[in-house]
Amino acid sequence: MKQVISKIIISTTFIIFNQICVAATQLDDIKGAWLGNMVIPGGPTLRIGIEVFRKADGKWGGNIASLDQGARYISVSSVAVKNNFLTLQMAGAPVKIVGQITDDKKVINAKFHQGDSVFKLDLKRIEQLPEQIRKQTPKKAEGYTQREVNYQSVEDGIWLSGTLTAPQKVGQYPAIMLVAGSGPNHRDSYHAGHRPFKVLADHFTKLGFIVLRSDKRGVNRSSGIFQDATLKDFVMDTQAGLQFLKKQSNVEPNQIVLIGHSEGSLVSAMVSEVEKVQGIVSLAGPGMSVKDILLLQDQTEPAAKGATKSETDLLLEFSSQFYSMVLETPSSIERKNKVETLYAGLTGKMAEAVDKWVNKNSGTLSFASAESDSFREFLQQTPLPSWNKFKGKALILNGDMDSQVPAKQNIEGILSALNEEQVEVESKIFRGLNHMFQPANSGAVDEYSKIETTLDNEVIKSMSIWLARNFEK
Repeated sequence: MKQVISKIIISTTFIIFNQICVAATQLDDIKGAWLGNMVIPGGPTLRIGIEVFRKADGKWGGNIASLDQGARYISVSSVAVKNNFLTLQMAGAPVKIVGQITDDKKVINAKFHQGDSVFKLDLKRIEQLPEQIRKQTPKKAEGYTQREVNYQSVEDGIWLSGTLTAPQKVGQYPAIMLVAGSGPNHRDSYHAGHRPFKVLADHFTKLGFIVLRSDKRGVNRSSGIFQDATLKDFVMDTQAGLQFLKKQSNVEPNQIVLIGHSEGSLVSAMVSEVEKVQGIVSLAGPGMSVKDILLLQDQTEPAAKGATKSETDLLLEFSSQFYSMVLETPSSIERKNKVETLYAGLTGKMAEAVDKWVNKNSGTLSFASAESDSFREFLQQTPLPSWNKFKGKALILNGDMDSQVPAKQNIEGILSALNEEQVEVESKIFRGLNHMFQPANSGAVDEYSKIETTLDNEVIKSMSIWLARNFEK
């Protein structure tokens, strides 16, 4: 049953379709948060929550949360109300929540459908979904203003939704845009109760910066379809955010910094080619081609979990075959057939290593990734040409226990790509920190949720000193 529930967490895309006039009125009646308990026979009882709201483009949307598993913003493909029945359909999985709304609009007598399995899930209206509280997460905005903002990506009309924080005193201020890493990221860069972008926005706004952080397209209150998004789309959306910032009367348009985490560092470097910024902070950003970093990651992540050298050598051989196949095969149908053949043909020690350390149903070595055109495009990218063209000030940071973007190789890659005649650059590798800049034991991905610290204070301090020195009001 745990496998059933784990599929909920993996869901990635949230598309909300237009509703007919009658349905829109009914959705307005049930907007807000709902919470219920789902009992798994012979297993755990899970708190399942939903939220219904209007998105940045005015259409109806929502979120689903599996709170006891730390999954806060799960994607669905549609939300609708018909004949007093609410239906939420998850994307990429045979899962839906269907329930009858009571006359007083306080309870939804629902059922959770997973394939042929059905579980009772009565949802009750509440003020807001309960949160897993981490000690560094700000409880409220103190000493600064905070407001919801919407802006449009001009090229394809997608509406992005974000939070803009600003000092209370009237005047012009330098500005920061936070750019999230890979995956369907919420504006706070949420994971397992941690909200690192909310922590950074609170801290930097109190230092005298205006800060914008936004939901990725197709996530939370932003419109669009996340699963169809490419790296080009994320660059375009980030450019739209920068243009929005520059139009704000309290923003100093010639004092703007991008702070990008992981893939967000790559996006930041790429967007600097089309939209002028004065500074970039790279947090665990790639300093080599996407293919090369994935080949490295496919070894370092299993090693952090205990894989032997002989096993990681076999994994390198397998992932090399996998990525080469994806790059050499333009047709998604052919890629699907080839990846099935690749997995089916594994034998001996190779088969054992792959079966032990590779998830073929999710992640970069999955069937879905092989079939995805956007992943194939992503695999062809490299940040180095963009870093070579960057003119401004750069701060390059990483942790030495990062198993996803290993520090030494990637920082050296960025530094070697920069043109020292047009960039003022500083860099630092922090001892004992993982990819999320948390104090770590192994650096493995499955350790992130077990660590109480959201962001190590020395990292925040280093960024603060650099920002104050280079972008003071």
